[in-house]
Formats: sequence, C-alpha cells, structure tokens
Amino acid sequence: MKTKKHAQWMRTAALLSALILTVTLTACKKEAAQPPKTPDPTPTEQTTPPGQTTPPGQTTPPGQTTPPGQTGQGGEAAKPPEEAPIKMGQLQYSELERTTVATTAKTAGVPTYYLPERGASDDKIDQMGTSAKLLTLKYYKMTIMESPEEIKPTGKVESKQEVKLRNGTGQWITADGQKSLHLKLDKTYIALSSDKLSQADLQTVAESLATLK
Repeated sequence: MKTKKHAQWMRTAALLSALILTVTLTACKKEAAQPPKTPDPTPTEQTTPPGQTTPPGQTTPPGQTTPPGQTGQGGEAAKPPEEAPIKMGQLQYSELERTTVATTAKTAGVPTYYLPERGASDDKIDQMGTSAKLLTLKYYKMTIMESPEEIKPTGKVESKQEVKLRNGTGQWITADGQKSLHLKLDKTYIALSSDKLSQADLQTVAESLATLK
C-alpha cells in the first residue's frame, strides 16, 4: 500500500519538476529574444538649423544692431553717400549785399575792394567781418580777405608756389597744412582759401575778381 502511494507521489513530483523547467525555459527564451533597452537620449539644447543665422521671422536678435558696414540685407557693405560735384557759375549779388559790402569795406579801411564774379553756382556771402585794415568776406564755400597791406598767413609757412593768372601773378602758400591763394590787384592785397573748392576752381574765382560797377 505504501509502495503504491510512494510511486504515485514520485510521478506527481516528476511532473511538477518538468512543468517548472518548461516555464523557466520559455521565460528565458522570451527575455533573450527581446533587444536590450537603451536609455533615452538626454535632451540637448536646440541649435539654429544649418544655413539659418536667426530664427524664422526674426531678422536681428533683440538688443543687437546690424554690424557696422552692413545694410542688414544680404550682408552688403553700406556705401557713404557721394557728394555732388561742385559746378562753377556766375555769382549774383543783391543791392543790399552790394551796399553792405561797401559800408563794411569803408569801416575796415579798405578803399578799393573786389568781389568775384564767378564761384560755386549756389554760393553766396554768408558773413562779413572787419579788423584793422582787413575786410573778410565769408561765403558758404570759400573765404576772401582784402587789405591795403600785405596779408601774411597765420602759422608756419611750409611752401610757396607761384601761379600765373589772367589778371596777374598769384602765389599758393601752405601754412600748417592749409593752402591759400595770394595776389595783388592794384593797391589791394587779396587772399583766398577754401576747403570745398579745388585749386583750379579757386584760381578761376581769383581771375574773376572785379570792382563793383
């Protein structure tokens, strides 16, 4: 009786062991069949897409101006505006200007004075000044000084160069880097200077000097 029960128990134990072994092997196969899991990539800081300098819809980052020398479009360098070339023409004087110049010259002690008939087409007298025997006429583009005495340049004289004019002989004098054209008409000494007109244009002005009629 005991032998029969013992044998039955042994068979049951063997079946349970076989079942446990089968379940274990199946679980191992499933685990081996699945690919190993990789950790999720750490989020990285978002960068601007290649070929794009700034986010779409934004031309320049806030608080940042367009780099010097660029227009902000296409990276083209900005060109400074070119000044229009000066055109020489006939100068006009109103009756009031003529009267004022005559009075100012008399006050300065310049008995014979001259006014240019030619100059920059849009030029005119801006200011008049006097000192001891010196009349100063400041135009917008040049300055003319007249005196019955020789007009000497201020500063250290660096060079002198004679030039032939239609109304006499002039002399270019450079002092402290500034050039002025000196000449004498009758008994009046005249000096012309300008940082707008060329030397050739200033010589044209000097050749047009005439007394008022």
